[in-house]
Amino acid sequence: MTVPLPSSTRRLATPWLLRAWRLGMLTAAVLALQRQAANNEAGGTQALAVERVRDFFPQAASLGPVDASSGMQAVKDESGITLGFVSQTAPESDDIIGYSGPTNTLIALDSRQKVVGLRVLRSGDTSDHLAEVVRDRAFFGQFREKQPAEVAEMTPDAVSGATLTSSAISEGVLRRMGRSATASLRFPDPVTLEEVRQVETNAAALRESPVFAGGFDVLDSRGQKIAVVVRTAPAADGVVGYKGPSDSLMLMDADGLRLRALRLRRSYDNEVYVGYVRDDAAFWKTFNGMDRQSIATMDFAKAGVEGVSGATQTSWGVAEGVRVRAEAMNREASAPKSRATPLVRWRWQDAGHFAVILSAFGMAFTRLRGVAWCRHAHHALLVVYAGFVSGEMLSQGLLAGWAAGGMPWRSAAGLVAMAAVALLGPVFTGKHIYCHHICPHGALQQLVAKRLRWQWSPPRRLDVFLGVVPFVLLGFVFFAVVAGLGVDLNTLEPFDAYLFRIAGAASLVIAVAGLVWSLFTPLAYCRYGCPTGALFKMLRFTGTADHFGTRDWLSLLAVCGALAAG
Repeated sequence: MTVPLPSSTRRLATPWLLRAWRLGMLTAAVLALQRQAANNEAGGTQALAVERVRDFFPQAASLGPVDASSGMQAVKDESGITLGFVSQTAPESDDIIGYSGPTNTLIALDSRQKVVGLRVLRSGDTSDHLAEVVRDRAFFGQFREKQPAEVAEMTPDAVSGATLTSSAISEGVLRRMGRSATASLRFPDPVTLEEVRQVETNAAALRESPVFAGGFDVLDSRGQKIAVVVRTAPAADGVVGYKGPSDSLMLMDADGLRLRALRLRRSYDNEVYVGYVRDDAAFWKTFNGMDRQSIATMDFAKAGVEGVSGATQTSWGVAEGVRVRAEAMNREASAPKSRATPLVRWRWQDAGHFAVILSAFGMAFTRLRGVAWCRHAHHALLVVYAGFVSGEMLSQGLLAGWAAGGMPWRSAAGLVAMAAVALLGPVFTGKHIYCHHICPHGALQQLVAKRLRWQWSPPRRLDVFLGVVPFVLLGFVFFAVVAGLGVDLNTLEPFDAYLFRIAGAASLVIAVAGLVWSLFTPLAYCRYGCPTGALFKMLRFTGTADHFGTRDWLSLLAVCGALAAG
């Protein structure tokens, strides 16, 4: 037997159920967009074509397979000679969100493993922000002529006006190069315990070194640190002997300061010459007992380091590799010990966004909104700072990119907080906090409202018709993203116009036309043209009289359609 709930209980429960329903529909829409974006990406994934690398390697004829450890592909000419290497930052960079999405960047390195150039292969960021980055040659130029280890240590400059997009590209490149900094392209085989035991018989275990990149602390059976082991690759991969580079194992003392033993691991040099070097015991004892600083700064001729007879160039290549690695160890030892990535990277824009949010709360929930000068000052703050200075506003391009690729809460905490206020405010407060008190374009429309004596209000039927337009645009945006149509969503809204240096013509036209119309019809664009505002209206809880209505049926239909299409 079912016991009906008291009417008072139903009245209390219904508003929360309605709020939960609308938030559930929003969550389901995001999940549908994520799944469809993943399907679109998987369906469109193709191997890198050799034509894409010929700007860097004009003689390129083929690409080798992707190396599992480094992510690199060798670029070869018609004779099979390796011209250099290329790598893509994806999929490692897929979780690095710029302004509205991740970017996959091609990195090209020459045969000495020095960066010769970068190219954006694919980006989920806005076209205007991406175009600003691509135009900035200095941004890409700062990576050139650097080896992976050097790139991994960089603090790249960002592009003004496209900070989030350029920073995300940089982070993807650094992440890829950081991985390559400890995994050699030419010597992918890692150091093993069995290998170390050949030079340190008491070795019982290896533990990753917190100081030396790619190195290990050598532990005995009691877990005590008895040595440090490193290899010369990849730091010395650019050091060529007679025919190619060599990789050597360096066993240091427990402090990593003095060399105890040296052993050749592998070499691309002539096999006969390599054999001569391996068999020359005197050569290998040359460095034993030397401290790291002396090795890094030594002049082989002055120090009396003689090459192996019959394999002089090969042995000198090995010796130079040891010197280069010792030099790198000195840099690593002097670097700050903590290299952990901060959980959140704060920007000056984030402080500004939080200040705007606090100001918006003051205007929305206090009597300040009734004080004319306070209201006008707040609107001016929004237009000047949030519009022309920061230029970071919520839009369909931004929100759709976040829905598909994730939110950049680590790199744009203030912008994410602003989105949270915009989405949750209508649900729990019934107020359009973002549209009325944060959006710069809405603020500018309020500043110009009723400045002219002649005003025009659309007739009722026309008003109803025009009021549907933002919801139609919102439905089109959802369909376009689900179907993978590749529509530039930023051309549907005016917000990029505030960054007029990078704005497209469509954004500028919509912005100017909307403001001119607002002179005659207050908040004309907000009422009749803004799909982002329509999204917030779909979520809004309007009070105890609110009920499950047309907007809720439409959202259910759209989500079901998206899930069925996936």
